[in-house]
Amino acid sequence: MSPESQPVTLADLQRWFSTERMSTYVRSAQTTDCDVIDLYVWNGRISKALLEDIAHVEVLLRNFMSERLARACGHEDWYRDDARFRFNSSKTRRFEISVTEIERQIRHSGKPVTPGRVIADMSLGSWCFLLSSRLEQTVWRALRDPANGGMPNYPSRKRAVFESHVKTMRDLRNRLSHQEHLVLGNLADENRYLDGQCANLDWIARVIDPKAADWIRSQSRVTALRARRP
Repeated sequence: MSPESQPVTLADLQRWFSTERMSTYVRSAQTTDCDVIDLYVWNGRISKALLEDIAHVEVLLRNFMSERLARACGHEDWYRDDARFRFNSSKTRRFEISVTEIERQIRHSGKPVTPGRVIADMSLGSWCFLLSSRLEQTVWRALRDPANGGMPNYPSRKRAVFESHVKTMRDLRNRLSHQEHLVLGNLADENRYLDGQCANLDWIARVIDPKAADWIRSQSRVTALRARRP
């Protein structure tokens, strides 16, 4: 029998990926009465499907924010407008430092530094920071100002609520990017968790642009994969 045709066992996965890592899947498989290897494979697939949705929402968010901030100051490199947005204050300096590092890395790669490249390289953590209370009187005010496009699909315009939703997306993305598990020992808890995460992504997209939210949902593989959970 060739190595390719030999069946893979739980012991193999424990050897490859560690017994500690696999223990979560063993417990969940036991309580939900399914095959542990099938469950491990499914977890990887649902994680990647969620990351696809997060990618769409993250790009939608950054374009929404960047467009309004550029309108507010009249130039595309709004991230350098310290006079308007106070990025160089003691409480917000970390954002200015992160932009400087992005520009350095772009130059090191031999490419010209352009607003588009800088904005594309900003982390989701940076966008979360721009939504923090430290910048409520500058960045948030510019985002909700109708003169800059405003937030017509978010009538309450409560910064803390919006920030909380984006932070939840950031935390999920970080969890998935570090290959953490989505499966739980209790299937009802797992479904509630996934329902909440999917609803959160839809909420962010919908308050930015309902049409975009509908499109992202129509392209998502998450619902179909959830129906195929072992």
